[in-house]
Order: sequence, then C-alpha cells, then structure tokens
Amino acid sequence: MNIKPNGSIATIFGSVCLLGCMLANEVKAQQPPSNKDTETGTVKGKVLQASNKEPIPFATIALLNEDDSTVVTGAAADERGAFIIKPVVYGNYIVRIGTMGFAPYFLNVKVNAERSLWELGTILMETGSRTLKEVTVVSQKKMFTMNKDSIIFTPDENFLPGGTGMELLEYVPGITIDANNNITMEGKDRVKFYVDDRPIALTGMDYNSYLNNLPSFMIERIEVLKVPPDPVEAEQALVEGRTNIRYINIITRKIQFRGYSAAFTAGMDSRKNLNAKMRYNLNLAPFQVTYFNNGVYNSDSTYLSRSYFPKVPGGDTSFLEQKNFRTSYNYNHNLNGRYELKITEKEKLQGSVTLGWTGDGSNSSNNSTNSDFAHKPTMQKNQNNVNRSNGYRAVTDWNYIKEYELRDKKLEAGFNFTKNNGNGYGNNDYFYLLSSDTSLQRNKRRNGSFSMRGNFHFRQPLSDGKYYDLSASIDMSGGGNRNLATRKNVNDIELLPAPQLSTDYTKFDQNYAVSAAVGKRSRKLGYNITTRLGYSGSNSEEEYAGNRFNNETYEVRSSLGVNYSPWKDHMANLRFNPGIQLFDQMALLDSLRSRVPFKYTNFSPGINFQYDYKQQQLTFNFNRNMDRPTPDQLNPFVNTSDSFNIRTGNPNLRPSFTKDYRMEYTVQIKSHQIKAGLEQQDAGDIISRYTKVEHINDTTIINTSTFVNLASRKDRSFYLTLNSHFFRAIQNNKGAINMNVSGGIRYYNTLTDGGEEGKDAVSDKFAHVEGWTSNLTVWAAYRIRVFSISVNGRYNGPRYYAQGKQEARFNSGLRGQVNLFKRKMNVAFTVENLFGSTVKNFYELTKDYEQFSNNRKNVRYLSLNITYNIRKFTKLGNKGPKDFEKEEPL
Repeated sequence: MNIKPNGSIATIFGSVCLLGCMLANEVKAQQPPSNKDTETGTVKGKVLQASNKEPIPFATIALLNEDDSTVVTGAAADERGAFIIKPVVYGNYIVRIGTMGFAPYFLNVKVNAERSLWELGTILMETGSRTLKEVTVVSQKKMFTMNKDSIIFTPDENFLPGGTGMELLEYVPGITIDANNNITMEGKDRVKFYVDDRPIALTGMDYNSYLNNLPSFMIERIEVLKVPPDPVEAEQALVEGRTNIRYINIITRKIQFRGYSAAFTAGMDSRKNLNAKMRYNLNLAPFQVTYFNNGVYNSDSTYLSRSYFPKVPGGDTSFLEQKNFRTSYNYNHNLNGRYELKITEKEKLQGSVTLGWTGDGSNSSNNSTNSDFAHKPTMQKNQNNVNRSNGYRAVTDWNYIKEYELRDKKLEAGFNFTKNNGNGYGNNDYFYLLSSDTSLQRNKRRNGSFSMRGNFHFRQPLSDGKYYDLSASIDMSGGGNRNLATRKNVNDIELLPAPQLSTDYTKFDQNYAVSAAVGKRSRKLGYNITTRLGYSGSNSEEEYAGNRFNNETYEVRSSLGVNYSPWKDHMANLRFNPGIQLFDQMALLDSLRSRVPFKYTNFSPGINFQYDYKQQQLTFNFNRNMDRPTPDQLNPFVNTSDSFNIRTGNPNLRPSFTKDYRMEYTVQIKSHQIKAGLEQQDAGDIISRYTKVEHINDTTIINTSTFVNLASRKDRSFYLTLNSHFFRAIQNNKGAINMNVSGGIRYYNTLTDGGEEGKDAVSDKFAHVEGWTSNLTVWAAYRIRVFSISVNGRYNGPRYYAQGKQEARFNSGLRGQVNLFKRKMNVAFTVENLFGSTVKNFYELTKDYEQFSNNRKNVRYLSLNITYNIRKFTKLGNKGPKDFEKEEPL
C-alpha cells in the first residue's frame, strides 16, 4: 500500500521561502575553494610594547567579519604576549588588537587555501588614550557563520534563559529533535557529538544526558562539521569513507582573561516545572576552573491506546487504555579543573580533571484498563512507581603537544580515563481492581563503568610538500549493571527473590588501531595514501539468564586520494576507500549453553568525488559498510519497568550491511546556503526495533519490544534544503536584527521487506511508503538597547518506519527579554507553543494491533526565567592597565 500524504501549509510555505530566498540574493563568492577536508586556518602572533619591547600580557585580539565588522571569534594573549586563534573558517577578516592604555591596532587578513596559516609576527603597540566606550563589545552579533563544509552557531550568553543544551540545539539549521530527543540532521539520523573537540563519551555521559544537563549559557558555540574535530576519529572517518554523517561539536564557555565570571538562572512555567542553573568560570592562568550545575523539577503526562486484533478468526478485539502521570527531579553538578604547562614556546602539556555528581528521582502513577470488544473492562490496574538514583563520574584528560622549527612537523599524544558509578532503588506497587489482588516489587540497582583511551600521532614534513603520518590509538571500556528484584503477591508473607526480573550484566569492549599515511600537499596536484589496521572486540555476560556474547572484527581499511586544480578557483578531489572486514559473533545462551555463531567476511569499497568552483560544490559518494549489533540489543534480559510494555534483546541478531549512493550540489551565497541532492540506500539484514502483542490470558495482553533483522530496505529520495541567516546592526540604537530560516522538502520512496524472520515486524501499510515531507524552522530576534523580542516556529514532517510513523509536529514560541543593572540581570518571559502543538507523537500498526501514544508536554505554556551575571577581572600588576577589570571579554 502506498501512502501519499497531502501537501501541508508548512510544505507550501517552506517551498515559497526556498524559492524566494534563492531569487532574492545575489551570488557572490566569499571564500575560495580548498584542497583540505575542513576549510579552516590559523592566525597567530605576539604583542609587545613599542617603547620598551616588553610583552603586553592578556591583550584582546578580536577577529571581525570584513563585511559588517561583527565579532566572529577572539582570543587573549598569554603572559608573554603570544596569541593563537584557531580554527578560523576561510574568509576575509579584520584583526583588531587592543588593551587599555594602548591605541588599537587593525590588520586585514585573508585566510584561504593559499595561506591558511597567518603568522603576524611581532606587533608593536603604541601607548595612547582609550576609553571604556571604545573597547566595549556590543553583545549583538552575527550568530551564524556558514560555508560549504560547516555551520557555526555562536549564541549570546542570554540567548535562551533557563534553557538546556538540548533546547539550544534546536536553533541550529538542519537539526530536528523529536519528542524522545532523537536527533536527525537534514533527514539523517547519523549524528555524532563532541565536546571541546573530543568525543562526548569522554565526558562520562551520552549526548542525551549531557545536553539535557548542560545549561545553555555554558555553550559558547555549536559547530556542525563534515569531518570529526577529534583527530583519532577524523582518521577513521577518512579510511571508512563515510560521508553521510554530521559531526556536532559543542564548545563550552570559558573566559580568556584572568578573573572570574558567574551566572545564575532560576525559572518556572505554568506546567509547575521549576529549574535552577549556575555556572562559574575562574581563570588563574595557567589554571582554569569551571563549575556548572542544573536542577530541574518537572511533571508530565503520557497516554497510550492500543487495539488488539486476535489471531483466531472470529475472536473478540480487546483494547488497552493507559494513562501515566509523572513528577521528577534531577540535579547535576560538574566541576572541571584545567592546567596548561608550557615547557617551551613550542612544547606544552594540557591536562584536565572533571568531577561530576548526579541525582534524580521520580514518582509516577499509571492507570491501565484492558477491555473487550464492547469496551467493557476486563482488568484495571493502578500502578505507583517510586525511583531514586544517584551517582558520580570522574574524568581525567591529558594531551602532550610538541611543535618543531620545521613547519607542520608535530608530535601529539593523549590519554583519557573515565569512571562512573551509581546506585538507586525502585518500588513498584500494583493493584488489580477487578481481581482484588495486589503485588509489590522492590528493585535495588547498582551500575558502574569505565573507559580509557590513548592516542599517538606524529607528522613529519618532507621536501616539496611531501609528508608522512604515523598514528595509533587504543580504546577500552567496560562496566556492569546490577538489578536485584524481590517480589510478593497479596497472599505472600515476605518478599522473595525474583531472578526472572533481575539482571547482573557486565560487558567489556576494546578497540586497537594503527595507521600510516604518506602524501603531498599541493593545490595544483596533491595526494594522500592512508592505511589503517584495526581490531574491535565486545564481550558481555548476563549472570541470571546465563547468556554470554562475543563480537570480534578485524579490518583493513585504506584511503587513496588525489586533488587537482585545473584552473583558478577550481578544485577536484577524488578518493577511493577499499577495505575488508572479518566479523565473528558468538552467543552462548541460557543454562543449556546453546551456541549461536555468525561469521562474515565483508568487502567494503567506497568512492568519493568532489568538485569545487568558488562557493559551489558538487559531490558523488558511494560506500558499503557493516554495522554490528550492540550488546544491549543482543542481551535478552527483560525490562519490566512497565509490566504492560516489556523490553528485551535478541541474541540472534546479525550485522546489517548498507550500500549508500549520494549526489549533492551545494552553493554558498554569502550567508545563504542551498543544497539539492539525490540519495539511494540499499540495506540488508537491517536491525529494526519490533513491538509485538502477546495474549497472556483472558484478561491480560502485553506488548513486548525487541529487535529483529529485516530482510531488506530500499530508500530513494530527492531533497532540497535552504539555510539562510540575515543580520543587520542598528548602530544608532545599539541593537541588531537576527533572523534565521532553515527548511527543506524531500520526496521519499521506501520499500521494506521483513522476510520470514521479520515478516511480522513490517506493517502492510508501511511496507511501501512514498510521498513528500517537509521541515521549516524560522527564528527572528530584534534587540534595541536593553530590550529584545524573538519569535520562532518549527514544523517537522512525519517520519516513517517499518511498523509505524512519527507524527508531524509543529511548535512555536515568543520570548521577550530585558537586561537590567548594566546588563547584569536578564529577565525573560516566554510563551511556548504559541499556536498550539500536535500531541500525538507515535503511531504503530501491524496485522495484530494498532497503537498510538502521545506526550502532553507539547501543550501551550508560559515561563519566566531570571538570570544574574557577575564578572570580575583582576589587575595585571605594573605591566597591565589599572582599569583592566572594567573591560568586558569578547
């Protein structure tokens, strides 16, 4: 059955916006093409006093956009007057250097492929009068910087008072977040997260936990990249040839001057939700301390409705109506200390230690009613749950960097160790109204994990632009999750152990890789050859069920690339990615110790072609990769947190194999980006979540959610997207206008075959879906002096799965802010979901049942948040300006 959704108002409006913006803007190249994977460079230099050649410590260096003089990024000189700014997106800039007591110094730079490193040398500053008014940077600035290979979002500190990192992420062009915090970008769910250029896992948290516990004012900027910012994973991405992944790098806020800054936020909304957040940054160079916390109390309600179609012809249909109400609290503390030891001018050791503590709890009530075909109740169950947990995490991260007199010669080594530990309990009380029976369940939980990573990288330049690289990395992680359950029914005297509801789960993962690369850097004709040898192993065991799992993969990956520039402003890049993977999976199940082995050999070729002309880019990509099932998907322990909706794993899962074909055209027109593309994906043995209904007895029917391998899935799609940012400073009123429009339309055609094993996991209705979908995000802000007002609207079209679909969602908001007491206090009033919102979140359909669920947190509500900021910068002694503490950081 084909599904062809009707065009919505948002689809039509999105199309008009796309066409209008394409016709309204003149085409003008702002940045030249590049022969590198990331179009960024570096600006560095040293600031001295002209009179005595003494260093000027902590001078302010700002990088301004040449078009509108807005601040793009900045840095502060160290004690010796030296500074470095990186990464700097290719473009034309004005370097402004200034500090109290000295006349400002200006210099134009053009960072591009021909000159990505700007060494400004020694800059001599003349003494002269300079008022505070001249050095104060107005907080209004251009918040988005876009080019063909990156999007950089630099929000104001008070951009989203009371918000979290997850909420701030919704303002990044191309990103959509559903009600369950699943993140997609440009319609793809392959998104990886980083914090300060390192994988987010090295913080000891996953992206969902980290972003929901990170106050929005802790984020200095968000970078969306095509290449991982972490060098270890950048090399892996190069040899794998994956081009359909987007990398989101969260840069946390730090201060560049000696001193401290702090911010406190407290807020509430009409849904009886409360939040309190704080951050504190201290710079005692070479020591830096950062602390932030996040406290949230909220309430929420969800609804689930299911119709069960009996397998026996003529049998009666049954219905389940379930209402859940939940109140919860969460508090998270994070303390980080950084230290940088400069051994020499070209050699340094950077280290950090992070301590975190988290606590949360929830009280929830669940009312479930099973009824027959006439909606007459057959069983009613009231369920009260109490859950509490707390834990800590400790992270240490060290990096050694040594540069040499020979340019580009570099030695880097890093080490990271993370340890987590937590414990808690859960109390579940059930009362069955129609049977006059009760049961009581108690769970004691304890979990812990660790991870360790070491990496080494050495780069040696040779003559005529040639070079070679050597690198190695090692990753280890492990942990355990113990849940001891006891249970009794109404006639039982005491709580008895319940092994079938308990888990004692441990796992250990290890990854080793070594690689070597040789190449030649040349814009006219350059090349790179990289080879990587890798081993990945994963072991897990569940004590109560007696299950063991072992996955091992050996692989050889290569990348052969060449770049060629036939004419000025033209650049062609061609890369091949041949590779082979040897995969061995063994599952040892239950007390019978039955074995379920799988062995695979996978040839994984890939090819990538990219042609750049000024600000236009055309790409063709193909790759074939294997994705292994995770231990959590394999391990068949039972999760009974909701006794009517049970979750379990499947030890018989096989790896999935995917072929990706993609052609894309991108054009950058100043602050506007247009993309058009064709995609095709052919997947075999695709791993998919599968929910089935089981008839337990005459009164009880439950859901069981697990994973299965579908036989195949074929996706065909065409898409057109637009990211556009408009900025205009209003100098007379000390304000600005910021506006961002991000939208797209997509035609899709998806055909899914479940095969014999997964035939029930694919609904006839969703086995073949095709049609048009769209997304549109509009955000606009106007600030005049201390007042600002902003409005936003988001529409996300439906997404389809083998068994159901994520419903379309629309939400909107209006926010007014005022800065008081010389911008120390910010008061923000917000109306969320101004025009209402869709609350039906998910829909499932199989031949056995039909089910939909929704979440009431999307209804209209009002919120009030108050933020107080403190800044204090210490004096620099005799060599520094006396009133330095009055200067605000960039």
